[in-house]
Amino acid sequence: MKLYLKINLVLLAIFSLSIVTSQNDYGKSDDDARIVLNTFIPDNILENTPSARKLFITKLSQIASRNGLGGSESNTNNRFIISGDLNILTKDILPTAPPKYAVTIETSLAVGDGIDGKSFASEYIEFKGVGVSEDKAFIAAIRKINPRHKMVKELLENGKQKIIEYYNSQCDFISKEATTLSDSRNFDEAVYVLSQVPKVTKGCYDSSMDLAVEITKKKFEFECQTKISEARALIANGDYSGASALLGFYTQDMDCYSDVAALLKDINTGLCSKYLGEAQGHWANRDSRSAAQALANINASSPCYEESLAISKDISGYLDEKEQREWDLNYEKYKDDLAIKNRNLDNEAARINAVRDIGVAYGQNQPKNVTYRSIY
Repeated sequence: MKLYLKINLVLLAIFSLSIVTSQNDYGKSDDDARIVLNTFIPDNILENTPSARKLFITKLSQIASRNGLGGSESNTNNRFIISGDLNILTKDILPTAPPKYAVTIETSLAVGDGIDGKSFASEYIEFKGVGVSEDKAFIAAIRKINPRHKMVKELLENGKQKIIEYYNSQCDFISKEATTLSDSRNFDEAVYVLSQVPKVTKGCYDSSMDLAVEITKKKFEFECQTKISEARALIANGDYSGASALLGFYTQDMDCYSDVAALLKDINTGLCSKYLGEAQGHWANRDSRSAAQALANINASSPCYEESLAISKDISGYLDEKEQREWDLNYEKYKDDLAIKNRNLDNEAARINAVRDIGVAYGQNQPKNVTYRSIY
């Protein structure tokens, strides 16, 4: 039982999904960051005024990003959108020299499900604009759309709550879909489906991440023999570090771990021989600094640790007092640097969200063009 809990904790750390707050206590800024709105307006909106249309799209993107709901290059959740529509209330030509256009527009902003074509929340705001052309008049009006406007913020908050309700109501279906995909060995797609659930959905998010851990573990199990073969090839080419990285996810409760453990032993022996040989070569050239760096990579559990101590003692015996101080400093420095490097690697591995990485990789390999339905 302890081993099972340890494995799950490690995987959760790798996924960077550990729950450090209670299930009922998520910060508001964190909530916003977990929901992404994509920008979409129907083709017929401002189709005859392309510059105004482009600005309108930009304004919608600004509304999302400046309120913490904007996407990024790694975003693969394309379901939810912020959309806009325009109703021309008045359009006049002013008797000026030269003549100017004056427009009054009612801007409809909406948040919804762009895949199903369902609106979650909407607001209507009126703006006026004047310009030397119809296009410029629309541009002048659209520029007055303020991403921080009170009604805009209310729209986003209402839309966000509806998105949360969507996930909570669909959670069982999402889990069933992921399980079906996993049973068909479509592990990456299964993890992708689960990774779309935002953290703010609390219970649904937690259960989705628990399932993602199990599916990812199944993925590793299924790929184990392939990874072992790849690791053996790397070992044959002397790439012990690469082989070690391939096997880093495998734990003692997995069926293939006996094979993994044997390879890890070979890797440890290979690395030991490599660094010991480097240290001997450097000391043969009386390069104590480089020798110290090589020896620092050999830890107490390595099979050649005693030999490394003998070389270290041999080097110390040939050094004068000044050189000895430099040797001790270099040796300890490289030991400390290696320890820091290993800690950083561990922390980096703990920060790497394997669920996210798998989901993002899968999502980014899907067709880039998403066909949205109008939510009006």
